[in-house]
Amino acid sequence: MAVPEHKRWPPVPPDVDRSAIEVETPELSVTGNSMLYRVKGHPRIVYKSRGELREYGLQKAAGDCAIPVRGRVMLKLASNGVVVCIGFLMDLATPITAPTGPAPLHAAVLPPSRRRDIMHQMIWLVQRLHAKRIVHGDLKLENMLLDNQGQLRLCDFAEGRYVDEDERVWEGSSTWNYESPNRLLRGERMGMDPAPPTIEDDLYGLGLSIWHLYTGKMPHEDMAGDDLGLKERQRKRETVDVTKVDDPEAREVIKGLLRRGGARI
Repeated sequence: MAVPEHKRWPPVPPDVDRSAIEVETPELSVTGNSMLYRVKGHPRIVYKSRGELREYGLQKAAGDCAIPVRGRVMLKLASNGVVVCIGFLMDLATPITAPTGPAPLHAAVLPPSRRRDIMHQMIWLVQRLHAKRIVHGDLKLENMLLDNQGQLRLCDFAEGRYVDEDERVWEGSSTWNYESPNRLLRGERMGMDPAPPTIEDDLYGLGLSIWHLYTGKMPHEDMAGDDLGLKERQRKRETVDVTKVDDPEAREVIKGLLRRGGARI
């Protein structure tokens, strides 16, 4: 029986041995359980430590909707010789942020005049991803980056899934303040917390991301640290205050997207 490519040693290019790369410290960013590092000698490449095989596969399958991945980072355990994936390499990209929000390191702060253009790019990006039958599972402004050509792309597919796969194989989490009312209620019916994400949940997250883009505020920031209070708000199908968005077109787009996730608005 042939050894799977990701289990071969030494790794088959473009996969690499962890000992073959040297990272710059401190880390570029920390997201959830993973850390992002620049790679010495490769200024346009970053190493996502603790990125998982499934995440790598989804990001690769997303094609031009995602920040390109460049190979898995492999480690051979000294204790038993087992080869494991401990992360992956991908292109360096630029975070975006609203002018009134806190700017992440190396972020591109968008002037108000570009908001509508970025909004339409966000919508088109998510439509293309869904056409590939992939649910991102964690759509938020922080996971939308500009590549080296200035095009919007997605990252962080750790909570994603294929539309047609068995829901029972999904094991993930959610960003508490981006979870749709429908997803919360579906999870309670299924006995899962959270429920596997759907296209409609992505669209709800897209609506909140556009709201964040225009307001510079995190969704439900008044509920920070109050999980029970937020869940009660979601059960009532309440959501963010869309009147805070000053662009009439964007306001209507956001309303439509939030309704797809079960919000009464």
